[in-house]
Amino acid sequence: MDLELTLDAREAQGKANKRLRREGIVPGVVYGKGEGSTNVQVNAKTFETLYRAAGRTSVVKFRLPGASRASSGFIKSVQRHPLSRQAIHVDYYLVNLKVEMEVDVPLVFTGEAPAVEATGGTLLHNLSSIHVKALPSDIPHEIEVDVSVLRSLDVAIHVRDLNLNRDLVHVLTDGDALVSTVVPPRVEEEPEPVVTEGDEVEGEAAEGEGAEGDAAAGEGAEPSENAEEPAQS
Repeated sequence: MDLELTLDAREAQGKANKRLRREGIVPGVVYGKGEGSTNVQVNAKTFETLYRAAGRTSVVKFRLPGASRASSGFIKSVQRHPLSRQAIHVDYYLVNLKVEMEVDVPLVFTGEAPAVEATGGTLLHNLSSIHVKALPSDIPHEIEVDVSVLRSLDVAIHVRDLNLNRDLVHVLTDGDALVSTVVPPRVEEEPEPVVTEGDEVEGEAAEGEGAEGDAAAGEGAEPSENAEEPAQS
């Protein structure tokens, strides 16, 4: 299914963009392919619907203001309001479909790891994406990672194990990089008993009482140093 988005010309700039956002319109800019940037805008609901399907790794056909035909590109970045999470600005990047490009492809973890229930361990996701190089149309939207293969603590998933068409997609992330595994539960060690200086002196005195009495205890006692160690933060 082709992903298309019609972008309208935008005249508002600076603080005037706040009015657009209140009206449910997202301002943005289009650039790439060696051309200058163009200010654009689009209905917020229309954009969110397309973005859920395309993300930042699927080719989108943009219908630009005044253009006779659509241009191919990606949704490069989305700025969102920190509280409402509504899109407040979007960058669109135009590409040449015949030229390879580098991009980060997100990993999507599916299934359940049997080793978690068997050992009480914790499932670790060490990577959230991998870096690849491919023609724009060959870049996968996402890469699925099935963690059901993690049946024991000895099993791990590495980048080299990921399922994708390596004839079309060149993976730039190190193949030995860890993607996911199950780590054993943390075992809390019992604290060792702490023997204070006073306890040691009392013990020596008790041992000495059987033979030489209190005098032996006095001879064995050494003067203590009153200087305190600096507290550690």
